[in-house]
Amino acid sequence: MNPQTPESKILKAFEVALASAYPSRTVTRSLKDYAERQPAELKAGVFTVITVNQPGGDVYEQMLNFMVVGQLQLSERAAGEDIEEAELIMAREVKTLIQRQLTGPVMRITGIDHSAQLEVPYGWVSVAVECGPYDATEPLTEDEHIGHLTDFLTFRADIDVAQPHQSAAEHQKWAADVPDYQTSKPDAQMSVAIPRSTP
Repeated sequence: MNPQTPESKILKAFEVALASAYPSRTVTRSLKDYAERQPAELKAGVFTVITVNQPGGDVYEQMLNFMVVGQLQLSERAAGEDIEEAELIMAREVKTLIQRQLTGPVMRITGIDHSAQLEVPYGWVSVAVECGPYDATEPLTEDEHIGHLTDFLTFRADIDVAQPHQSAAEHQKWAADVPDYQTSKPDAQMSVAIPRSTP
């Protein structure tokens, strides 16, 4: 899949960097159950990079929280301590990569969870990463469809100056396609007609 968004490009870059740093591991963007993985993959260790959430904020100061999940399987005779050590090594690899500071937005580890030896001979580790801030604005490309937009011909503004200001709910009524001024009115209004451009 070709990354299209700023977020998917960040995640893809991290996936590629992780795979390059630790070529013996399988690195992917699709989380699967142990039963769906090849035994050889689990023996070597699998990293999966997963989006958790986007806290929001200004489009120029975006944040992205993602997770790196490590999965592994040792022999049936493996002790819990062996699983724990293997998990610690996988967690350390992610920490080392981030500490080397990849190009792009700043990344910080915010927490690491382990299997606590509860699933021997299987093990897992989950590394939570906070990324940003970064600029999420980008020009539309030819393959992005934004619907059938009518010409932008009029700019209208309702201005709330007097104290106390009207509530956000009232502002939303003013901003509706058909403005609602029944319960409140702006202190000033502005309307500008924009000349239609010619091809």
